[in-house]
Amino acid sequence: MTTIASCGVSAKLDSFAAGRESAQNAYYQLGRREPNIAIVFISTIFDQKQAIRGIRSVIKNAPLAGCSSAGSITSEGLIRGSVSVFLIYSDSVSISLGIGNDISKNARLAGHKAANNAFVNSLKDKTTKAYMMFSDSLSGNGANILRGAQEILGTSFPIIGGFAADELCFQKTYQYLNNNIYTDSVVGVLISGNINIGIGNEHGWQPIGKPHKITKARSNIIKEIDKKIAVEIYEDYLGKTLQELNHMGIGKLGISYPLGIKIKGDGDYLIRIPLRIEDDGGLFMSSEIPEGTDVNLMIGDKTLALGATRSACLKAVSGIRQNNIKFIAVFNDVARYNLLRKDCRREVEIIKEIFPGNIPIMGFYTYGEYTSSDTSGRKGWSNFQNQAFSIAVFSE
Repeated sequence: MTTIASCGVSAKLDSFAAGRESAQNAYYQLGRREPNIAIVFISTIFDQKQAIRGIRSVIKNAPLAGCSSAGSITSEGLIRGSVSVFLIYSDSVSISLGIGNDISKNARLAGHKAANNAFVNSLKDKTTKAYMMFSDSLSGNGANILRGAQEILGTSFPIIGGFAADELCFQKTYQYLNNNIYTDSVVGVLISGNINIGIGNEHGWQPIGKPHKITKARSNIIKEIDKKIAVEIYEDYLGKTLQELNHMGIGKLGISYPLGIKIKGDGDYLIRIPLRIEDDGGLFMSSEIPEGTDVNLMIGDKTLALGATRSACLKAVSGIRQNNIKFIAVFNDVARYNLLRKDCRREVEIIKEIFPGNIPIMGFYTYGEYTSSDTSGRKGWSNFQNQAFSIAVFSE
């Protein structure tokens, strides 16, 4: 059994050159083997087509999946404004891909189609082990995308991945499948075969003040909080007018002050961020918060955030039955970069402390994370989260 992974990254200014250099670096580390898959993360500062062309000038035939990012996370550290290419070669692991379009019309159906396509394309004599999703973050309900995938794979199947990002512009994100570039879509990567996975997820954000009740909501749009127009929670707390909030960008403000849903029977919170303000003052959220739910405004703390990174890594360790780790995947919310700033390098240092050795790391800064969790009491139960650090460790 042989599984080899590699990662290349480039911050060259020319889009084609950045794509080509990152692919070359990964390809040479792989010993010029033909990879089973190329997983790609590209900042939106680049021309997306030219960056993909640059990658394809080196990695000509391998299946390709990925999305736009707010920064690359690799064994070398954290690099904003970059193209990263992660390659996997294996004679014991198979990978199949799928896509679902039009999230904005039907997020659940898009998630269902992507997972179904990947499952239909998989080798049926292999045991499926994990599913990775890269989805548009600005189109629809992240929880419904997840539910669609679970209709195919089951509610206890490990699902990981992240929301595509666009460097905090909150305007347009991209998803990649082979040579095509999409938006308003979800791309799925089904991993099967002789591989084990350990998953950890934590956020470290804390509630501010008393809880508030969602008194009117529809899907992922909150209409009223405490029987007042939803946006007023931010007007009151931040002392800003509606016009000021719109000018500053509620998505950027929400990164610092998200909403938290307390998990029943647990002291933790699911985090949700507002992406835009509706014309009637409603909040268009990254995922649903049902009517009747109690929520808190949340705030980050550097020490707690780094503690959450360590805790997530230790959870992933506990889920691995074998120690022959082949690669690590990290999906890290860009809110954590904004919170940690110069200390953000500590997150990669913590990963390396807990997983010593030259283990390839692939990852990106997201607008939200899909991750398995034990918070509902069921091992492997997946959910959608914001502001979190999510890690998946793959071993033979």
